[in-house]
Amino acid sequence: MDARSSESDVPWPFGSETSEDYVPPGPIIRSLDHRLQGYPKVAAFQDCDPSLLIFRKFGWLHTRVLLGLQDELAELEDKLTRYDEWEFAEGNFRNLYSQRSDMARQPSRRQEMIVKIKAKLAEYDELLLRVQKIQSIKRPSVGAQTTLFRLIKNTQCLVAVENEWIRHVPDLAALGQDAGHDWTNGFPTNFFNTISRRLTQAIFQNSEQAHQAGTEEIQLLTSNRMDTFIRMVLIIVSSGLLLAPVFILSELQPSHPSEVKRKSNYQVLTIFLFTVLFAALFSIFTRARRQEIIHATTAYAVLVILLGNTSGTSFMG
Repeated sequence: MDARSSESDVPWPFGSETSEDYVPPGPIIRSLDHRLQGYPKVAAFQDCDPSLLIFRKFGWLHTRVLLGLQDELAELEDKLTRYDEWEFAEGNFRNLYSQRSDMARQPSRRQEMIVKIKAKLAEYDELLLRVQKIQSIKRPSVGAQTTLFRLIKNTQCLVAVENEWIRHVPDLAALGQDAGHDWTNGFPTNFFNTISRRLTQAIFQNSEQAHQAGTEEIQLLTSNRMDTFIRMVLIIVSSGLLLAPVFILSELQPSHPSEVKRKSNYQVLTIFLFTVLFAALFSIFTRARRQEIIHATTAYAVLVILLGNTSGTSFMG
């Protein structure tokens, strides 16, 4: 019996894909409890949550190697310059004025130096751009770094000398850090955790994450649920920032000519305070650029004044 016939005779436990009793296989989810101690479990910890993808940049080593290459290039540059000056002093102007003439000489000392320089420049440029890209990687949040450190320490997965890398805080890079795990999510998570960790998991954790976490002290939360919750909070706050000053301005409407000056000052102060509050929240909770913050703040102040005037408030006294 050949391999093809043997494979076709193996029964498929889920039924035929075209039959009514076909049941698609479920996802394969491996619990952290089933991971081997040591580096296998540490890798599982970091893989289960993007915010835990934390590694060292080795910035000092990169800079040290880059400085060495820089000095080698500087030495080659000096040699080429001195050779050009020597040929000029010897009167070999043709080799300086014509590269073809210089290359026609066999061997050409200048061309040998240029070949070495090209190879060294390629090595230097590659590392230079790589270091630029590495240094642009953001540092992990304090919460993510603390969580990973506690997981490694509490489970005793690594020997002491090999888990010291997590303490090199300025040299750490967060590869998987995104909007779903920045500090704006830390507040609702900490808030619900103070009430009950089970409540946090019930709201923001799905069944797959619960199975994956197992009995380990790690909270795997669904970024979509967290984003939805934060969006709802921001909608409420944004509505409040717009309606609250309008309501206050309507209440500060002067009912007597003697109150016009005093209440007009209160109206201006109200607009100023809410505009500052809006600008602060807009710059903190968004990634807007400076000019976008200025434009949004100006539009907000104008909108508040217009709505205040619509409600019957006069800012002109």
